[in-house]
Amino acid sequence: METDISVKVLTTEDAWSSSEVQKAQLEDPAIMPIMERKLNSEDRSSWQEIAPESPATKRYWALWDSLHLKDDVLYRKWESDDGSSCRWQLILPKSRSQEVLRVRHDSASGGHFGVMKTLSKTRERFYWDRLRADVEKWCRECHACGTQKGPKTRTKGRLQRYNVGAPFKRMALDILGPLPVTTKGNRYVLVLMGYFTNWPEAIPIPDQEA
Repeated sequence: METDISVKVLTTEDAWSSSEVQKAQLEDPAIMPIMERKLNSEDRSSWQEIAPESPATKRYWALWDSLHLKDDVLYRKWESDDGSSCRWQLILPKSRSQEVLRVRHDSASGGHFGVMKTLSKTRERFYWDRLRADVEKWCRECHACGTQKGPKTRTKGRLQRYNVGAPFKRMALDILGPLPVTTKGNRYVLVLMGYFTNWPEAIPIPDQEA
């Protein structure tokens, strides 16, 4: 099902007129060479012509057949593999990408979702070169998301020597098991060791409550 590709599909949160979008597209060095040929109804540039351009322009050049003008604004037509759905994505100038990401990720409607959710929401209406990388970077550097998740690494306490001056002053214990049940009904072993002598003791017990 094909949707309207008019710039009017942009909501008030984006608040851009067609002329503003067209101007920004023509000022974007990656989009401009493609945009000018489309506006002049020219065929796609040959590889020899496009070779001196930036990698970003070359990637747009590779999408030539899916790029279309509507009201002199450039869109990308995306279709599902089975052709059952169609989506028109505004070719977004890099100068507008942060504004879109703030809405799609940081705002109340954005919800500070993760990379895949933010990427999906952004792709519903927009496309630009290195979109995925920009979304990943935006989510990774989002202060609010980082605060919610907490620090990635926690500072460990310094190791300290503990001096023990007498037997039984400090003990270490652990429970080993479950093990095969013995004839006396024991299946765990209580292991104890004194820090002063390092002498271990192993005591069979039936359960961990003993």
